[in-house]
Amino acid sequence: MLKRSTSLIVLVLSMQFAMAQQSGAKNNSAASLRRSSADTAGRQPLLTVLKALNQSKGIFFLYAEENMSQRLVNAPTRLDGDLDQLLAGVLRNTGLKHKRISPNTVVILNNDDKGSRGEVYYRADIAGDINENPGITVSGKVSNTDGLPLPGATILIKGTTKGATANSRGEFSVTLLPGQVLQISSIGYRNMELPVQRDKYVNAVLQQAEAEMSEVVVTALGITKEQRSIGFSATRLTDDVFTQAREINLGNALAGLVAGVNSSAPLTGPGGSSRVTIRGNSSLSFDNQPLYVVNGIPINNDNLGSAAKYGGADFGDGIVSINADDVDEITVLKGGAAAALYGQRGRNGIILISTKKGKPSRELGVEWNSNFVTDHINDFTNWQQQYGQGFQGNKPVDRTSALMSGLYAWGAKLDGSPVPVFDGSLHPYSPVSGGNLRSFYKTGITAANTIGLSGGNDAARFRVSLGDLRSQSVYPQAGFNRQNIQTDLQYRISDEWSGFTNISYIREVGKNRSNLSDAPGNGNFAILFLPPNVKAGYLAPGYDAGGHETQFNDNAFNTNPYFASARFSNDTYRDRVMGVTSLRYQPFSWLYVQGRLTHDFFSFNASSLTPVGTAYKPTGTVNLERSYTYNETNADLLLGAKRSLGKKMQINVVAGTNLLRMRARVLDVSSDGLSFPFIYNPGSANTPSPNLVTPRKEVHSVYGAVELSYRERLFLSLTDRNDWSSTLPAGKNSYNYPSASLSWLFNGSRKGETVTNNWFTSGRLRAAYSMVGGDAPIFSTRQYYSIIGEINGAPIGNIGSEIPNQALEPLKVKEAELGAEFNFFNNRLRLDVAWYNKHTLNDIVAATVSSTAGYSSALLNVGRIRNRGVELLLAGTPLQRGAFSWKTAVNFAHNQNRIIRLAQKQSSMQVMNGESRTERGFIQHIVGLPFSQIMVYGIKTNAKGQPVLGANGLQPGDALVPMGTGVHPVTGGWSNELRWRKFQFNFLIDYKFGASLYSGTNATAIQRGLHPLTLEGRETGVVVKGVDAQGQDVEKTIPAQQYYESLYRISALHVYDAGFVKFRSASIGWRHTLRLIRKKEASLQVSLVARNLFYIYKATPHIDPESNYSNGNAQGLEYAAMPSVRSWGINLQLRF
Repeated sequence: MLKRSTSLIVLVLSMQFAMAQQSGAKNNSAASLRRSSADTAGRQPLLTVLKALNQSKGIFFLYAEENMSQRLVNAPTRLDGDLDQLLAGVLRNTGLKHKRISPNTVVILNNDDKGSRGEVYYRADIAGDINENPGITVSGKVSNTDGLPLPGATILIKGTTKGATANSRGEFSVTLLPGQVLQISSIGYRNMELPVQRDKYVNAVLQQAEAEMSEVVVTALGITKEQRSIGFSATRLTDDVFTQAREINLGNALAGLVAGVNSSAPLTGPGGSSRVTIRGNSSLSFDNQPLYVVNGIPINNDNLGSAAKYGGADFGDGIVSINADDVDEITVLKGGAAAALYGQRGRNGIILISTKKGKPSRELGVEWNSNFVTDHINDFTNWQQQYGQGFQGNKPVDRTSALMSGLYAWGAKLDGSPVPVFDGSLHPYSPVSGGNLRSFYKTGITAANTIGLSGGNDAARFRVSLGDLRSQSVYPQAGFNRQNIQTDLQYRISDEWSGFTNISYIREVGKNRSNLSDAPGNGNFAILFLPPNVKAGYLAPGYDAGGHETQFNDNAFNTNPYFASARFSNDTYRDRVMGVTSLRYQPFSWLYVQGRLTHDFFSFNASSLTPVGTAYKPTGTVNLERSYTYNETNADLLLGAKRSLGKKMQINVVAGTNLLRMRARVLDVSSDGLSFPFIYNPGSANTPSPNLVTPRKEVHSVYGAVELSYRERLFLSLTDRNDWSSTLPAGKNSYNYPSASLSWLFNGSRKGETVTNNWFTSGRLRAAYSMVGGDAPIFSTRQYYSIIGEINGAPIGNIGSEIPNQALEPLKVKEAELGAEFNFFNNRLRLDVAWYNKHTLNDIVAATVSSTAGYSSALLNVGRIRNRGVELLLAGTPLQRGAFSWKTAVNFAHNQNRIIRLAQKQSSMQVMNGESRTERGFIQHIVGLPFSQIMVYGIKTNAKGQPVLGANGLQPGDALVPMGTGVHPVTGGWSNELRWRKFQFNFLIDYKFGASLYSGTNATAIQRGLHPLTLEGRETGVVVKGVDAQGQDVEKTIPAQQYYESLYRISALHVYDAGFVKFRSASIGWRHTLRLIRKKEASLQVSLVARNLFYIYKATPHIDPESNYSNGNAQGLEYAAMPSVRSWGINLQLRF
């Protein structure tokens, strides 16, 4: 077969010609087009059309074969409008296509041409023939600062129209004269000029351009828009943010990265849940986390199990299923206007996750990423090491007294003398507990490996990835494993038909998830409070030869930590399939119809056991056997059109409909009284207790959006959506969500314009208003019955304690937003500010009712919440010299939250799971105060504020008092990227301020004599001054143990400022290009990574300020959670 000519012929109209013809050029070109159209029945030579487009748009054109210049194409009737749409119409049904290879350069190709040959091409002079001196042939390569090739880069000889394009490996070859200059450009990178003398090979390294307002972002329903056109706040994050110093749960990786996004991970171990909120909490009772949409699939992110007052374990959430190595980018849509098209699920904001896709390539692309890190616990405890186990200043004298004081340090001063411990053995009465936590907890290990294969051509592209994550927790015998398989296929059937399909399968296994909060079965509790003279190893292995727990104290509910970690069981298994398929028909360049079907399915199983031999339950129990299946299907039909309205205006219209159908089945079985030891089968238990729930939900929706643009400077967007939900009463189940947004650009923001101002590049003002909301919880409008047990084999029926409401209406969230964005010094410096005011109306609240009604609460549309705040982002490149660059970004957000109204005459509301096991700290919503208020008991005082003393000194007050919110109103971060040649250093510092934390750990440490505070008065007693019940001055000397044990009940003393500044993450990387066989190259990156390194500032003594054990609305409680960890390791990435 004859080799096809590979020369590229560049058609560039010289500036001199354009200037000479400027007067009347557009009219002459249009007239020429009209004449040609008349002569050829609407078709004309390609060269004629490209001349006219060059004069109209200022775009340079290349074409792949000399004879293309006379190919007949469709003549446009108008030259205004979008260039890509014009060219699509010009080349339709001609066997040709176009491809933009730089901001001002377009190449015309045959349909089967990939346009990446990178061969020499010669100038075609429009005015006549020209003779070229062959000169010297120079070859080279175009790459970025990371060493990755830049296929499609444009190489032009300055002052001529001669040049080349880089192939898939970034290579090119061009013939020129000595002394001429190469101009090299690529989309997203700064242009470069290289003088050439006698060099035969050049290596061009392009610097990445600063982000401009023309950056494309993904918005609602997967619609892509330029940043300049959106009137709401949206932040885009690229994959490198998540794949270096990473988190297993992707939600936790958002900490400190985006203004207005508060990511707070509970300390529950690998595979645990995340808590992410955007612009505050907008509902008193409902979930306040955003909707996660992965490749267009709205995924379930429900928490599958969490700890509360009486313990429990974190079973994880939905976002933990996502493999960070598969993520291409994440877009955070903050405001209601951004999320309004998602209807009732968009009120808390949207996080859009796009995974990696295949790219056209003649060769198979391979990407391998390997991450290995070790986890090491943080021991913030600084317990006193002067007094040991015992009571009232006395040492244990025998096994009995040692058991009674197993978790108390009110004994004598440590003197090294031999004393008995819980098993009667003698050990030195010396400080040996300092390393207990490091002795009990292990070094955690997490290994994550992903390999991705990609390839294809312009007709079809694919990517297949296999991911494997294995994490061993610091908690003994606990861990989390996850395997991900993802397939992505994008295809073009014809010029009109295209589509894509993405399917993911995820397998998750959580082993021995730790119990939290309460002491029973919680290995984190007892190890935290061992007296100074008791070494952790004394308690090991935690059980005898018969498997019975080794008790070390007289309270059977304080489980031996080694027994808890070895014998208790909280195992979870989940198989998940997420899929989406979409088909688009585009009969015209301005019109398309798209159908999309998404599905999220998972099968979740959990097993929670109290083992045989447990001190407080010797026969063992099956706490929970759960089988949970979830299916959600979304079907969308979307119609879109984009047209020009004259020379200066464009309109973009989208209309669609959605069907959401959810079905779930939850079967929970628990049992007490096992018939056979170590046989944990509920069917053979004496009292099995099954419960089956089958929630269902449907939402029918229609929506539409209209966007108008004027001169690509002013953009107006209007959206509207109406939902009909099955969870609301008939006749009241329709609710509407409108939004409007406006964006105005000024000073150099128009495409094709050159900014002449030396310091101010461009600016943008934006404004938005929206109303979104949410429907009611399932089973809220009718009374349902359940089974709570049986008598003599007959089941006992039960009705709920909450009065249903058949008049419920959807809650509404109204939000107004104003913002501004400014770019300075040719985009070297960027400032983005936003202000928002968000009101929640008709929130569905469980209002307290009289106990005489036979119920405890009733559901009412009475709640009202306000969130008002500011967000700021300052980003730029303060230093860039030669091979060195420094990029930095600071973000700040302050959200002011207030509870405006509850039910009539109701001033407070208890938050679900908002009570500490100490029974001295509570989380409530209080009218007039911020969300999630910490309520505690203060010191009892008289009317004059004087402390009223009791027999043991200070006394707790009779009423709860607020001590601040458990949610940080101030959040932010400082991220940095420094590059020098092949090296890169990234680090992130984040901060949070304004929240408080009730510490059950500190309260218990004071009660048990471990806290350093309890050293005062050990020998002499504590002198306390105050007044008696009659108001007379009193001074008392109270024995230390009695005094400090009474302080345990005064919970206001154990509330601390939860603000902090943290060195969140760091990575140091080195990139290198490897030479492979057959002239292939591979990009290798090796990075040292670290996460959660240390606190620069914190105010919580003896605990981590991020020690919440739940991801629910009850924020601000801490008690015997797992210790936080710092991680460091290595990341390897290989691409070829």
